[in-house]
Amino acid sequence: MQKPINMPKYGLQQDEGTVIEWRKKEGDHIEKGEIILEVETDKAVFEYEAPESGYLRHILAQDGAVVPVLSPIAVLTDEPDEPVDLAIFSKTSSSAPTIESPTEESIPEPTQTTQTNTSSNRIKRSPAARHRARELNIDLSTITGTGPGGRIVKADIENASPAPMSAGSSSLSKMRQAIGKTMAFSKSTIPHFYVGIEIDLTDAETWRKNLAQTDNIKLSVTDLFIKATADALTHYPALNSSLDGTTHMIIHDTVNIGLAVGTDDGLVVPVIPNAQKTFLADLADIRTQRVNDARAGKLHGDAAATFTISNLGMYGVTTFTAIVNPPEAAILAIGAAIPRVVPFGDPLTIAVRQIADITLSADHRLVDGIVAAQFLQTLKKSLEDVKNLDRWL
Repeated sequence: MQKPINMPKYGLQQDEGTVIEWRKKEGDHIEKGEIILEVETDKAVFEYEAPESGYLRHILAQDGAVVPVLSPIAVLTDEPDEPVDLAIFSKTSSSAPTIESPTEESIPEPTQTTQTNTSSNRIKRSPAARHRARELNIDLSTITGTGPGGRIVKADIENASPAPMSAGSSSLSKMRQAIGKTMAFSKSTIPHFYVGIEIDLTDAETWRKNLAQTDNIKLSVTDLFIKATADALTHYPALNSSLDGTTHMIIHDTVNIGLAVGTDDGLVVPVIPNAQKTFLADLADIRTQRVNDARAGKLHGDAAATFTISNLGMYGVTTFTAIVNPPEAAILAIGAAIPRVVPFGDPLTIAVRQIADITLSADHRLVDGIVAAQFLQTLKKSLEDVKNLDRWL
């Protein structure tokens, strides 16, 4: 049976993707979940995993091709010698914009040994760096990258530019345009409301540091919030839902936590899949790897986020509100845990405790204030009781 492999859609506002590099060639057998190519969107480079097992019979979109989302880019068959009718796939995509062949701008840049991945001849650079280099007519092969692994970032291009930057004008990168488009869409179409709570992280912080010393298990505060959030969402599924159109609510059967991560190019959201079933130590490893990959310009396409967390506490920010990332129902904003003099204990005394302000932004079409408040109460109880933390190890 012949089946198409389609250009994936990684974001609500994504219209097209660029085939960066095929990791497999025609005739190869591929397994479901195996990385078969790299795809670039306005936000990042994704490693695309095979949706099914089979034989890669025909590649319809070669390296450098710009393809509308959900349009066929290759043909997969069950058998290596199975006949393929390519006309079927041309009809499937006949209503979509034509696939663009690689142009001078989309052809991979010349190789430079110190900057290339061992499995690729492409220069390692961020999408924003590539676009800025084109604007300034700068040859990427002449630039030394300062990003992770020698990756060229936007700042490297601007530092190498012989012409001074305009004091009053600068072109937005495609990533910044995509972020702006998505956030403007969210604020103009989603009826946001906000609910906040204070969480005492004193005992959790002590527990976390002791765990690192006694068992060499290193966790971040973000890891604790990811796990506690995923656990709480299993009790309040409306917050782990999305809106399909204007009348249909989709309740997701897994909790995939998106983590807002700032990069030199803009904001990206790596995803920790099945966080509700993942033990804390494993979750920390996954979070570390995916955040590092995101900062290097690559995101994993194995799961879409169902709920997002944004943590600015490490920058000393005490409280803020975040914008819901459509089509999700809510986003959690985490502020810094700072020492405060508060009533504590039974009988009550005065103590200095590490208190963090947490704010939930939610879509009022999918959830009401009482559900948001109950969710935050559950989150607070989980993080303030170290017995829960032990249970998640």
